[in-house]
Amino acid sequence: MNIAIVSRKLSGRGGMETAIQTLAHTARAKDVPLMLWAMGHLENTEWLVDIPYRSAKIDRGTGHRLQLRAKLPFYIVALARMLNQSQVDTLLITDPIFAEAAYRARYLTGRRVRILSWLHFSLDKLANVSSLARADGHLAISQGIKRQLQALNISRPIHVIHNPLPFAFNPPKPQHPAPGRLLYVGRLSNHQKRLDLLFQALSQIDGVWTLDIAGDGPDLAWLRDRANQLGINDRIAFRGWQSDPWSICQPSALVLTSDFEGFPMVLVEALARGIPVVATNCPTGPEDIVENHKNGLLAEPGSVTAIRDAVQMALDPEWPWEWTAQDIQKNTLTHYNASRVFDKMSEAIVSIPER
Repeated sequence: MNIAIVSRKLSGRGGMETAIQTLAHTARAKDVPLMLWAMGHLENTEWLVDIPYRSAKIDRGTGHRLQLRAKLPFYIVALARMLNQSQVDTLLITDPIFAEAAYRARYLTGRRVRILSWLHFSLDKLANVSSLARADGHLAISQGIKRQLQALNISRPIHVIHNPLPFAFNPPKPQHPAPGRLLYVGRLSNHQKRLDLLFQALSQIDGVWTLDIAGDGPDLAWLRDRANQLGINDRIAFRGWQSDPWSICQPSALVLTSDFEGFPMVLVEALARGIPVVATNCPTGPEDIVENHKNGLLAEPGSVTAIRDAVQMALDPEWPWEWTAQDIQKNTLTHYNASRVFDKMSEAIVSIPER
């Protein structure tokens, strides 16, 4: 195999970047060539150390000066040029429009190459999903995304391959959790993450609790105001973006109350440290990761009451989970081992013929 991941513009801080890093480092350890082909501006390249990459810079800045389909000819030309200048035989596309661009670029170049989707967002949040019919196969990062692909009546093979933990990941053994302490790690974008619901739920919980928030984003000021309106601002610490948010504390639970996700790696990263999780059961992702009452709880999305009750249970000082912290860690490290996941992905890829 010789793989190129085709992406839009990347900031260097998101979950997709983490997944790309892990895949690239694991591929290198297994002597599998892998590179990144970015169709958009790379805001920084420090995270791409040791990862070969090219950037077409078609998607620039933060605005959408042209709709994606209007940019299709530019994507086709860029991908055709990159195919002609490489030995790549497998394209992992991270946006539906790239399936069509790659399909047409393959025709123009006459190259034999597999085109597989590798999407990191719920399909109902993506445009041009009909273009996915141009792919030869699909690597779904969650069961929810597989169901969404099946609903499109796509005839090509769909393989569920969860995103792995970082390559050579070796976390410390779990420590005794700090009583009543909760942790959120992620972008402060309330449209998706729905921290407003978490704040409402926390305002209804009696007893001792604190919430550490590691992350930044456009809604920081609004969330500070909301916490103040609910009278819980003195219990919430906004700690900004952290390169190592896990050093803040060993919380009773990590919380994630999103309306939508793709495959939220922050849940896996918490469990790999023996930290139970409370998450809303949004359409894609959490159901693959959280086993109710064993390593955490799933709550109904959008329900303050359900979130409150789940968090209340997680705060029980008597450890309310069926698995010990050590069991949670061991199970997670085994299931999401980067080498193991890469082998499964490789088997799925080579089962799909080049065209």
